Amino acid sequence: MVRLNAAQQRIVNELDRNILLLASAGTGKTNTLAYRVAHIIESGRAAGEEILCMTFTNKACREMKERIAGKVGPKAKAVEVSTFHSFCYALLAEESKRQDDLFTDITIYDEEDCKELLAPLKPAGMKDIEFQNLVAWVKEARSRYGLYSDSSTEDYKRTIRRAYAEEKQTVLRLLGGADSFIMGDVQRRFEYDGYRIMVAYEEALQQVHGVDFTDLITRVHRLFQNEDVRRRWQQRYKYIAIDEMQDTSTLECEVMKVLWQGNHVLLCGDYFQTIYEWRGSDPLALLKAYRDEFSPMTVVFYENYRANQTLFKASLAVLQAMFPDIIDDFYEETPYAVTGDAGTPITIHGAPTEWKEGAYIFDAIRSLPKDSNVGILVRNNKRAQYLSRLFANLNVHLPPEEQREFMIIDEFKFFRRQEIKDIMAYFKLLLNSHDSVSAKRISKRYVKGIGEARIQAIESADTRQAGLTLTDFFDMAIFEGEPYQRLLEGLNAGKVVVFDVESTGTDTTTDEIIQIAAIRLGADGSEAECFERFICPAKSVGDSQAVHGFSDEWLKEHGEPAEAVLADFVEFSKDAVIVGHNVGYDISILGSELHRHHLPQPRFSAVYDTLDIYRRFYPNLLNHKLGFLSEYFPIDHKPTHNALDDIRATALLLLYAVKENIEPTANRRRALIGSYKNAFATIASQMATLRRKSNSERPTQLLAYIMNDMGVLQYYKQAREEQRVEYIRDLYRMMEQLEQEESELSGPDCLRRILQQAALTAGEPDQRIKNETRIPIITVHQAKGSEFDYVFLANMNVGVFPGMLAIREGKEEEEKRLFYVALTRAKKQLTISYITTNHRGAPWSESPFLAYLPKELVERK
Repeated sequence: MVRLNAAQQRIVNELDRNILLLASAGTGKTNTLAYRVAHIIESGRAAGEEILCMTFTNKACREMKERIAGKVGPKAKAVEVSTFHSFCYALLAEESKRQDDLFTDITIYDEEDCKELLAPLKPAGMKDIEFQNLVAWVKEARSRYGLYSDSSTEDYKRTIRRAYAEEKQTVLRLLGGADSFIMGDVQRRFEYDGYRIMVAYEEALQQVHGVDFTDLITRVHRLFQNEDVRRRWQQRYKYIAIDEMQDTSTLECEVMKVLWQGNHVLLCGDYFQTIYEWRGSDPLALLKAYRDEFSPMTVVFYENYRANQTLFKASLAVLQAMFPDIIDDFYEETPYAVTGDAGTPITIHGAPTEWKEGAYIFDAIRSLPKDSNVGILVRNNKRAQYLSRLFANLNVHLPPEEQREFMIIDEFKFFRRQEIKDIMAYFKLLLNSHDSVSAKRISKRYVKGIGEARIQAIESADTRQAGLTLTDFFDMAIFEGEPYQRLLEGLNAGKVVVFDVESTGTDTTTDEIIQIAAIRLGADGSEAECFERFICPAKSVGDSQAVHGFSDEWLKEHGEPAEAVLADFVEFSKDAVIVGHNVGYDISILGSELHRHHLPQPRFSAVYDTLDIYRRFYPNLLNHKLGFLSEYFPIDHKPTHNALDDIRATALLLLYAVKENIEPTANRRRALIGSYKNAFATIASQMATLRRKSNSERPTQLLAYIMNDMGVLQYYKQAREEQRVEYIRDLYRMMEQLEQEESELSGPDCLRRILQQAALTAGEPDQRIKNETRIPIITVHQAKGSEFDYVFLANMNVGVFPGMLAIREGKEEEEKRLFYVALTRAKKQLTISYITTNHRGAPWSESPFLAYLPKELVERK
């Protein structure tokens, strides 16, 4: 067992007070937090599921999970360890049942996917990344201003008006970056018409059942304005630990503070590693608010276990020189390195050209043992790409045994690779049949005869007004008739079943159904048959009682065994056309329950969602909640969150849409389908097989079918891009490992985990790097959380580090902290290099930051 020092032991033992832990790099923070979680569980203060640990990266999450598992074994699985974004995604997925304007088959759209939706809205002259940053900022501003009415149009008008009044320089900066004349016009127009862009983008996301990364925060923030939702999530946890608190944005902090109320909170971080102020982090404000409101006990870790004496003294001296007025507020004592290893001086090398700088680094690395743990740090990706090309050229002249292999971390954004996104597009469309972005991706590469022009025609306003989308052409039903033909036939035959469930919670993988209610509609639209049964669940209903009104005691008296009710409903709904409002949740939890009880999956002939129907035909309504629709349209039944009441309202809304929208547009749909369907015959048939397989086969088996039978393998072989297939094999191995770790999950639930993992690794180096033998060339931002025995910090020139923009805008403080982060990545040896002349031959000064390094700890070469 690892022996903890006194400060670490205080963190483990103190379970009654809130804690502020100030822990710099290499002080044993992660291990201490793992011991603390183990102590909480073993002392009986909380069960695993009542503990929430939140950190900044997926890498840190994996590390924390592994450490906790090493302490408490299987009990660790119940502990919630997640990044902030993955926590928000899980919360939205759970709340989608109660908030029926959120789809249960919600898909996270990464930055590449969002480009597709934003492209028609982007002002001329703006770059994709600039436009995405602008849209994200306006979304966050709406949340910061608390503008949450039922009209997103009015909310965004007020948001942009207020932003121009109070934060105009920020808005103009976000709208800049291109030709000043062009952007001046854009800036003026955005003030008055920007709300149209925001509303159109939100509608585009709704149409594909999608959310972007900003939505994950803003939607949870909005949900937390509801007292019932706040209380539900506050009561879920007893102990909460937030790591890397200095990197959280102001809005993220507001969301997290909701969870802290009434719980034991540990806030952990290091102010001097704040390197995300540009995305809204304000650690000093967070610390003040936390101290004022939660009165925490402050603990500082002074002992460093990572660096040798030279490296530690150098990094501490840099802090003291850079932040003399702040450092004393954080450290009452002087931090120190535990090791007795004195280390070697930090090497600083000035090279006459960038080529010679790279050659110097290359030769220095070759002088180290080949298996050395080495990292090359740069300020930006442009420099990383240059060094990668240079090292490749230098390797050419060496025999293989003397060469060194390198990699750029950006190359290893595994889930952003073309071939991986292709596979994920099939999976996403499998779980979210409305994901037109994935359908478009598949069409362009794997469906012959479908190009941009035909896709634009299918996605035109004329097609949408007929109730058709691109994804409809991926369903075999379209070859038997128009998309609503099964619904109309089912109504005429009296085979439409409208159903809803109530449950102990909203996690389809762990919660249990307590009520199934369904009505079969007669040919005249009347209620022909009713099914309403209650189940006595194995777990408590908890706070879900406030929603559905059924207590544990009532269910014990009136509920039946789950197996009997589930089996009877499968029989009741056999070959029926199933309808529900936001029905994805109900079908998902039904499928999970049947899987857990080893019962056969239901046999529906078709599924229709009234939420999707009303969003297709009435996209501009204030919202599409069941309650709102029931008030807005002339039906005489109102939902109450009792399953039977809700399905009666849903049935009436269905009949109204059929009469007013679906039947009148049927001929137009048939004509459009006739124009396009032949090109989609093969892919629709393949997707039908894939959907059928997904009910009984594991995700790895589905991947094999996609590769071998759906044309992906053949496509890359014909394109002579076999290397892409190797990355897909890596994906297969990752999926295989997840299936083994989560063997209790059904195939669809396991697939959801994979898609979540893929979506929420944006911008992070992939876990595959962990076992890589190649030397990473990595930006300092990407290097945070990593450590290397030998670090080479390149291109330390003025205008590069600190950057010219930071110098012009007077924002060098964050650059200083970034320099400190770079210094603390090294464990044994640090080499810093700069260039003495630029590409024009003019003198180029070294970074002023190098002057902060103590001369006695530096050796210039």
